[in-house]
Amino acid sequence: MFGQEGKRGISAEDLANLTDFGDSGVSPSSYAFELQPGGAFLAVRARRAIVGDDSYCTAIALVPLDSKKRTKVIDDGGDIAPATGDIYGIADIPVGGPKAALLRWSPSGGSLAYTKIAGTRSEIWIYELASASSHLLLSSAVDIEALSWSPDGTALLFSSRPGKMDALAAIEAEGRQGYHYDGRFWPLSGDRPFLSSDIPSIDQAIDVQNRAGRAVRPDDVSALHPSASRPAGSIRFAESNDGSRLAWTIRESDSVSGETALKVKVEKHDIACGWDACSNIVAMWWSDDGKHLLYQRYAGIGDNRTEFFIWSPGSGKPRRFLSTIDAVFGCRPWQQQLVCAQETSTKPRRIIAVSPSDGRRHTLFDPNPWFDKLSSGSVRRLEWSNEFNISTFGDLVLPPSPRERKRLPLVIVQYDSRGFLRGGTGDEYPIQAMAAQGFAVLSFNRPTWYGSLHKPKDQIELLKASINGWADRRSNLSSLKVIIDKLVNEGLVDANRVAITGLSDGASTATFALSNSTLFSAAILSTCCEAPSTLALAGEALHDFYVEIGYPTSFAANPGFWREGSLMDAPRARPVPMLIQASSGEYRMALTTYRELKGRGWPIEMFVYPDEGHVKVHPAHRLAIYRRNIAWLQKQLSP
Repeated sequence: MFGQEGKRGISAEDLANLTDFGDSGVSPSSYAFELQPGGAFLAVRARRAIVGDDSYCTAIALVPLDSKKRTKVIDDGGDIAPATGDIYGIADIPVGGPKAALLRWSPSGGSLAYTKIAGTRSEIWIYELASASSHLLLSSAVDIEALSWSPDGTALLFSSRPGKMDALAAIEAEGRQGYHYDGRFWPLSGDRPFLSSDIPSIDQAIDVQNRAGRAVRPDDVSALHPSASRPAGSIRFAESNDGSRLAWTIRESDSVSGETALKVKVEKHDIACGWDACSNIVAMWWSDDGKHLLYQRYAGIGDNRTEFFIWSPGSGKPRRFLSTIDAVFGCRPWQQQLVCAQETSTKPRRIIAVSPSDGRRHTLFDPNPWFDKLSSGSVRRLEWSNEFNISTFGDLVLPPSPRERKRLPLVIVQYDSRGFLRGGTGDEYPIQAMAAQGFAVLSFNRPTWYGSLHKPKDQIELLKASINGWADRRSNLSSLKVIIDKLVNEGLVDANRVAITGLSDGASTATFALSNSTLFSAAILSTCCEAPSTLALAGEALHDFYVEIGYPTSFAANPGFWREGSLMDAPRARPVPMLIQASSGEYRMALTTYRELKGRGWPIEMFVYPDEGHVKVHPAHRLAIYRRNIAWLQKQLSP
């Protein structure tokens, strides 16, 4: 329980009590903060779980870039509502996780606009620096989906779908005659049709002085939807402050998995960037004076490294100033530096400044300074290739206390190992807390989709090639087998005490592995399970999509497909203890597998968490899941 210098190990409660800010992901485009024009402040929306009340404490805060000044809370951040998404032509499918807040500085930097959730309504507020006061500008019955200031700073621009209200009323009226079952249904999460994702988004403008609506102008549209003016086919794009310099990336082939190339235009002159370091760019920015292009790219095995470069187009090759396995993302140029969010494998999110001159990093904002006083388990980055010659990586976390000369039980956590090793995808498997209890934990980053090897022209081709013969699941299983064998051969882990866990894609990898191998002696699933009934329970729209990418139209059409890919139909699956921790929005998908395996004598149990979607958001549920997973693994993997 105690590591170096008497520090105690990390507990489930520690992880549940962290203060978070920004989006939950760590992709380069993840939104973590808003930088004020002029660069005196950062604006963040912070949240911390209050487990006892099953609620969140939220705040809108201004972080001074002058380290001598203190962070100032200017308002509460509103309610934390679960996010929804549009998928398969259906709107507002419960995705889970916190719904994002939007923060936007005015062009002058004197005002901050931000969104808040208040019950069932979405609000826009404005904070005035001069008066140090906030006021409500708008309350909407539908979500605010985009937010910006007009170029002259006199109006606030936003996008929403007000047509949803009429569509909901029409569905209510339709119910009096009975609903026609069709592609609008998502049976996993409701017994009535959902809205169509075709409901148009409407741009609106409000004068911030008189709070009256006004017509949306052409330059308003460009401000609210900047991607509309980008070069055709561009993936990443950056424009200098004066508009004279452009940079963008495009695919070099017709394949969606092909290499990207960097294109630059300086005062109407095209400049090529032909060096290897100009490929695989994931974000870029022009310096304030427009002389230098700064960019971020992925490199290394499985793209597990993040690199930053600075380049003066037309004056030699780009210079790398930082290479790291840390997650550095959401960056913005500030003076002669980049301001970014950062997560390391052992430290939660903070805001840093990076110097392009030497790559040095220093912290601007750390909402969890107390976390440094805890003892983390040691972390080792591992890289390897599977039998299909597809490379990937993972992070092995060992207990913080000195290890006795005995093999450890191993827990596999999936399926993204970038950034702070908190709880895996979906945040249900407390990695450091499990390590503190004596487990070895492998945070497994799933390999790239098998279909990408076939140079697919679109996502459908990629998925078809991946689904055919369950090739992608076989690739994942091969990667797991290679690394487990390696750790067993090193004498670190006990081959007879290996558990696999997973949510969503990770759960599918887990059940395929249980169906087609004997690697694992226990399993915990946050979602369950792929089976012939899955397509029926998810509705017509998802059924049609799955058939399009290669799933059979029915069980009878291809029973062999399900004997390989479905745990309930697998003839050679070895019974192992299984725990399912399902959301109320998805537990029905588990019922046929649960009943079949229980009938066969598998030691299986399931818990259902109310008012939850794909990713769970209630603080009380998060801590209960953390604790139950640790206790269950201790019971199942004890010597």
